[in-house]
Amino acid sequence: MRSRLAQRIDTDDDTGATLIFVLILITVVALVAGALLSFSDTSIRVTVSTRTEAANAYGADGAAQAALNELRLHSYNNNTSSPTYPKCFGSGATSDTLVLNKFYPGATGSAPSSAAVVCSPDPNTGAGGGLVPITVSNKPGNAILTLGTNAAEDGLHIKALNNSTPFVVHGSVVSNSNISVTNGSLQSNTAVYAHTGCSGTIVSTPAPVCNSPTATDPAYQFEPAFGTPANAVPPYQPVPATAAASCPGKVVTFLPGYYDDAAGLSALMSGSGSNPCKGSVWWFTPGIYYFDFHNTSNPLLAGSDLWTVNDGQLIAGTPTDTSGAVIAKPASPATVPGACQNPIKVQSQLPVGVQFIFGADSQFQVSGTADAEICGNYQKSRPPIAIYGLTSGAESPVTPAVPVSATAVTASVTGGTGYVAPPGGTLVTGVATASDSKYDTWAKTGSSSQSATLTLSTFAPAQAIPAGSVLNSAQLRIVYGASSAATSRQVVITPTAAGSPAITKTMSASTQAAGTTQTVPLYDTSATGLVASTHAYGFAGASIAYTTTKSAAGAENVDAVYLDLTYTAPAFRSETTALAGGNCLTVTYTGGSSGQCAVLSTSSSYKGAFYIQGTTYVPSAVIDLTLSNITSQVLRFGVIARSLWVKETGAISYVGPVIEVPDNSPGFGPGGTVIYLNVYVCAAAATCSTSTGVLRLRVRAYIFDPSGSPGPPGRQITVQSWALQR
Repeated sequence: MRSRLAQRIDTDDDTGATLIFVLILITVVALVAGALLSFSDTSIRVTVSTRTEAANAYGADGAAQAALNELRLHSYNNNTSSPTYPKCFGSGATSDTLVLNKFYPGATGSAPSSAAVVCSPDPNTGAGGGLVPITVSNKPGNAILTLGTNAAEDGLHIKALNNSTPFVVHGSVVSNSNISVTNGSLQSNTAVYAHTGCSGTIVSTPAPVCNSPTATDPAYQFEPAFGTPANAVPPYQPVPATAAASCPGKVVTFLPGYYDDAAGLSALMSGSGSNPCKGSVWWFTPGIYYFDFHNTSNPLLAGSDLWTVNDGQLIAGTPTDTSGAVIAKPASPATVPGACQNPIKVQSQLPVGVQFIFGADSQFQVSGTADAEICGNYQKSRPPIAIYGLTSGAESPVTPAVPVSATAVTASVTGGTGYVAPPGGTLVTGVATASDSKYDTWAKTGSSSQSATLTLSTFAPAQAIPAGSVLNSAQLRIVYGASSAATSRQVVITPTAAGSPAITKTMSASTQAAGTTQTVPLYDTSATGLVASTHAYGFAGASIAYTTTKSAAGAENVDAVYLDLTYTAPAFRSETTALAGGNCLTVTYTGGSSGQCAVLSTSSSYKGAFYIQGTTYVPSAVIDLTLSNITSQVLRFGVIARSLWVKETGAISYVGPVIEVPDNSPGFGPGGTVIYLNVYVCAAAATCSTSTGVLRLRVRAYIFDPSGSPGPPGRQITVQSWALQR
């Protein structure tokens, strides 16, 4: 008989096992069902999210396509003279944004989505975009080319005092002599060549070549060579007076033309305490400027041939505001750089920039804290040369065909009291002896004091003497036909040019035998003299009033009157011109010692902002720049000089290229514009903006209007990139 304990722990008894199996099965089924339900829910959520993301992507894609179609068919404003250029979607102030309300259908049960497409021109240069085509035809071959071969003169001299900031050049560097880096380093993104050796740290790809052959001068022409008439000197312009009337709103306006007074320009821009135009903007409007200073040779002028800008801001070209939009005149003060239209951004048939031409030993320096920005004019087939140094040309005295010193001008008798013209009614022409016995006669009778005036009009040269000319000699000759003694004789010469003062001269009152000539000197350098009048206004002719006063009876017989003038007209003069006092530009340059000079320079302690937006071409002269407060390229579109000296102060922090020649733009034709489209999507919204939308797509496109077919329907659009933003 078993015990109760044994019965209770019998291992062979399986009562209740089925229940356990059922519970396990139910649990497994529940877990599997739960997992399946969870997976289904996740899939549904992922599907919904994917559909939303796809809708946003499709909406962005469609908005970009609509914007490109709008650019191709309708309103892209490619008119560079428009004050709203460039605007992609019309000409209004906000026309760079295309708003597409309720543009893309919403998902089931949701509202349609909207989009906003913002268009902006590519701000970079060359292959990175730019607003104008850049090719080998309209840019120099090198960023720096120095042409001097004098062994005693450095071709390129670099001194970068901040050792952590290299002197960077974008483009090749070529010197026909040596390259000397005395501090810091010279760094180019491409090749560096020197003919007679290199010194200092030079980094380039490939490595510098310091025994290369010499390069040739590209021999660029200046803008007057393309004018009508070709090679004509621009009209003379006087320097504005240093007076409050010259600087309304602290802006002094200069007109294109020929300027010969460096001292006058320097005094105006000196910043002296008594100068009412102190701190002004010196605005040189678009056009051609020829600076050929005659301060050391013109008796009307004084000082040196160095023009110094020591105060204010010199802005040359079409003025722009901080956003790049064209404005009527520069702001005062202006924001430099960016105060004038840059030729790398603006293509126009109209002159929107300037060309500063320098002749003989004329020099330009920016000093103190003055700013300067000079913008050249874009050209399709030649570089936009902003600074040009003349390589040929000379001036010489001119003896005009009429009037001249060897023969004569005689004028008709147009009026007078008491004088009777000879047969034929005109004064006698011919040689000084005038032996034809024909006179203009006053037969004085009685013993009372009487005066008679013979007015001669007009003494005119065959070709007018232009303003800016310098008289070298001037005299009046009067030939008599046996005149008796007079109480007095005088002549009044009145040039016909408006503003010219009359000139009065007293003559001898003694008896004049037949054939006697009285000479009246007219070379007078006073402010009211003929020299000053001709310089300021030119000489197109003059009337002469000859007055005789007599008490006793007697005849006054005038046989002939001659006006003799010689002058030197404005002319283009090479920077190598030999001058009476020497030409400092031709002296070997070793850093600016006594007797040496640079055509373009900044002072050794210069602290201002200085930029040339265009090519600098002075192949016969030196450039010497000290740079400190720069924020972008200083010499854009390259520099060609005899020798180039650049010092960067230790305070400089700009790490970009100081001198550059831009890369070629994309090869889609002779012209065009690169733009970016930023597409913002506002899901399930009635409208959209950049502040309410999400940036979904970024497109880069090239707009090209073929020659002869500007605008639609010939316009072409090339998409260069299409990048979704996540």
